[in-house]
Amino acid sequence: MARPTVSVIIPTYNRAKLLKRAIKSVLNQEFGDFELIVVDDASLDNTPEVVKRIEDGRIRYIRLKKNSGGPVARNTGIKKARGEFIALLDDDDEWLPNRLDVQVKKFENLNREVGVVYGGFYYVSQQNGRVLGKRLPKYRGDVYGHLLRENFIGSPTLLIKRECFKRAGLFDPDLSSSQDWDMWLRIAKHYRFDYVDEIVAKYYVHGRQISFNMKKYIPGRERFIRKHKDIWKNPKVLSIHLSQMGLLLLIGGDPKRGLNYLANSISISPFNVENYQKLMELAFDSRSIEYIKKILRFSR
Repeated sequence: MARPTVSVIIPTYNRAKLLKRAIKSVLNQEFGDFELIVVDDASLDNTPEVVKRIEDGRIRYIRLKKNSGGPVARNTGIKKARGEFIALLDDDDEWLPNRLDVQVKKFENLNREVGVVYGGFYYVSQQNGRVLGKRLPKYRGDVYGHLLRENFIGSPTLLIKRECFKRAGLFDPDLSSSQDWDMWLRIAKHYRFDYVDEIVAKYYVHGRQISFNMKKYIPGRERFIRKHKDIWKNPKVLSIHLSQMGLLLLIGGDPKRGLNYLANSISISPFNVENYQKLMELAFDSRSIEYIKKILRFSR
């Protein structure tokens, strides 16, 4: 059997109703040389029946014996992948039909140093399907320094050479949050990034409260910072992370800890204008906060 060009991986858990939409968006791609690996993280709903009803020989269904979390489900799919490229899609998101076509073509004209091509996405309301906004790509080449400061890449938009995971490793299941950010940073140490300057996916916003999973998010973000020494060693970059966590704790209903983080951020780098700019951006950009909420939901 010939190897497909792209291996698409959808990890899923108890999202049978939304999963069908995600799968259909993959099967409707203009580019057809792919395999679709659905990794069921021991769902308790009718996910197996939903997948079975969709008749397409490109679908491979894998069911984990016990619920192990998003990173383990993704890693399982990556290990089973046969394609030259890996593309990730969360079970509640959706691709536009051009997603794979434009990105595979982009790779044809890039040098071997490039390991990742990403794109833009729409923020879409899960309740009524209304487009709330969009995020377009902004950095290419050596993006490591930019990624130390912020995760500007939407996971439904990346096309990644499979070799990147062999060199940088897989998703870290020991992180209770920030797993995507951690993965992109590790890849960026070894490869350059590029992008297609167009929208390729829909990122659905659920509008749930951030506070319910803050116990996972903050420890995960702290572990992420400790793991990446280039953040810890740079006061300006560290201050950005501390102030963001402080703001999120304030929003999440923990003002005491939130103010403590903000105070530490200022004391570490009091004249860091970039920190204050990014803090204001986060404070007034509800979509960025929704993006973090989704990461929290993914880290079950």
